[in-house]
Amino acid sequence: MRMVDWLQFGADMEDLATQTLRTGKRATGLLRPTVIQPYRGFVADGVAHVRARVMEEPVYDAAPRGLRIDATLAANLLRWIVLDIAGVEVKVTVEGHSVTATSNADGFVIAKVPVGDIEPGWHEVHFSAVDRGNEVTARGRVVLPDPASEIGIITDIDDTILATGITEGLKAVQRTLFRDAYGRKPVPGTPSFYRGLARGANGNRPESTCFYVSAGPWNLYDMLTQFLGVRGFPRGPMFLLDWRPSAPVGDADNKLESHHKRARIRRILDAYPDLEFVLIGDSGERDPKVYQEFLDSDPDRIKVVLIRDVSAKPSDFDEKVSRDQIDTSKLVVVRDSVEMAKVAHALGLIDELTVEEVMTEIDARV
Repeated sequence: MRMVDWLQFGADMEDLATQTLRTGKRATGLLRPTVIQPYRGFVADGVAHVRARVMEEPVYDAAPRGLRIDATLAANLLRWIVLDIAGVEVKVTVEGHSVTATSNADGFVIAKVPVGDIEPGWHEVHFSAVDRGNEVTARGRVVLPDPASEIGIITDIDDTILATGITEGLKAVQRTLFRDAYGRKPVPGTPSFYRGLARGANGNRPESTCFYVSAGPWNLYDMLTQFLGVRGFPRGPMFLLDWRPSAPVGDADNKLESHHKRARIRRILDAYPDLEFVLIGDSGERDPKVYQEFLDSDPDRIKVVLIRDVSAKPSDFDEKVSRDQIDTSKLVVVRDSVEMAKVAHALGLIDELTVEEVMTEIDARV
């Protein structure tokens, strides 16, 4: 007897529900205006890699000063039921170069725009489309890391920089549902550490680019980018995951997040062969296993892997770390951001001021 493929069944039911809802809203005139949600992208080998999402205008508020708890709950729930719009042709323009891409069944627009030899740094992306006779436009950004920055940064998000307490069950759910970007807390000391890491040890090189790779869903993109801005993290491209039933199944262990991280990290390493990378994660999920694979396969490309032990007690601020104590051929496990900063300082990645800023930031929270 043939077993039922429940994943495919769920995907089929989801697609049917989406098509029915879209058709019903179009017929009744209840379909809200179409919008384009741009995502930060990157440039490599003369090509801008651009992603956006075409969808019905969200009904949730994204007030810049934070939301009341009831509005926050509504916004966080409504992020999961935004109606994607498929089949919309979108013109994508970067530095005067344009291509046209059509939104797929999940509303995503994925485009590669040949831009040639452009200056390192951030560049604007212009999106334009016509849907139901109305013009739809949006602006996004892509970044070309500067080779003179010498290093790039690849980091996880949940419990690495954003305190989610994924192992705390109900508390983690409450944080997700009842807090917006202003109410979500960073892991203590991480904003100062990441700014210092991007700045470097001597301050006279271009800022390093930070790539945020997470198994979090694209539905939370706007909240996460706002969180990064509010808390003062370096801006950078974000690689999230499609949690829909129709998304890819994953690796041999059926761990979609592991497959996702491996693929995205490999893509970043291959895109910038002249850069070494610092990889940052935590012990709460699968970061150690995935990162160790890259230490083994690309030892000359990985400057260091820093793993925060989510179960460890905070370190003693007076404890010193020397370069001789650090084995960069293995994951360096730290207890908190202070220890992480001291390791980075010993390796010449940040200056002493950054270490002091991390300590001050944590002291201010006590």
